[in-house]
Amino acid sequence: MQIILLYYYIRHPYNFDKMYNKNNKNNNLLNLKNKISKNKKIVLAPMAGITDGKFCKKYKNLFAIVCIGAYDLDKDSQIASEKIVNRGRKEFLYNLDEFDNIIQQNIMDAKESGAPVSVNVRFKDINKSIDKIKTILQHSDIFELNCHCRQKEITDLGIGQELLKKENNRILKNNLKIINKINNELSGQLNGQLHGSSTPIFLKIRANFISSNELINNLNNVKDYFDGLHIDCFYPNKNCADLDYLMDLRNNFKDKIIIGNNSVNSINDAKNMLKYCDFVSVARCILRDNIEWIKEINNKTEKYIY
Repeated sequence: MQIILLYYYIRHPYNFDKMYNKNNKNNNLLNLKNKISKNKKIVLAPMAGITDGKFCKKYKNLFAIVCIGAYDLDKDSQIASEKIVNRGRKEFLYNLDEFDNIIQQNIMDAKESGAPVSVNVRFKDINKSIDKIKTILQHSDIFELNCHCRQKEITDLGIGQELLKKENNRILKNNLKIINKINNELSGQLNGQLHGSSTPIFLKIRANFISSNELINNLNNVKDYFDGLHIDCFYPNKNCADLDYLMDLRNNFKDKIIIGNNSVNSINDAKNMLKYCDFVSVARCILRDNIEWIKEINNKTEKYIY
């Protein structure tokens, strides 16, 4: 019975194909698809101060994608991280002048996991972050903009989850336009396309910070500038993911890759979330070394589906 359920819920069509067929000029998701093992549906989520390259490479051939970060790209966001560390939380702290070497080494280490590497980033001033953005786009498989962090030191800067608000939509759109322009220049696509054969852009977002309707409206205003959504299905005062919120986003962004996240600790959790997304990401269960169920999903997906 468990095998039948896995077959039904894990065999979820890749939206890479839908998006590629919709616009043959948009090759970046097709390139990403070719890097992901078809039998894998579980993503390693970014965890502040934890998921660097060395952490990722401990998990060889386990994940569909590994996410490193969050990494700060300018002084304001780095100062905020220092304040967070000073009150006892983990963050990545480093000399910003050495960022290029640091991030390239971490991406190289993370790729030893055998999975494509997503880099999650934060910044207050994009104009002071452009060189670092270029480096990430040149070396990573996915560029993930952090619209998720809820730590006060970050949100006081108007970034993290604050970027999801309507009043900050103009800032989000401007940042995404600049990132896409850099992306296209690096890939040689300067003929008016938004993407071209370049690095996919994802947004890491949080559910229930604002209503799903408001978030959908705000994301629709920038939908031409991102390829995927990584959704923390945070459910206030509940010990489970808000799958209704996830379903709302899935129904409104069918041409985007969607990674679901939150409270995924077992095969059953994963198959329930995979009804509404392409992948699910995990975090805390990895810290508890709860990974045998991931190996089981990988093996069963390969054996019974592909």
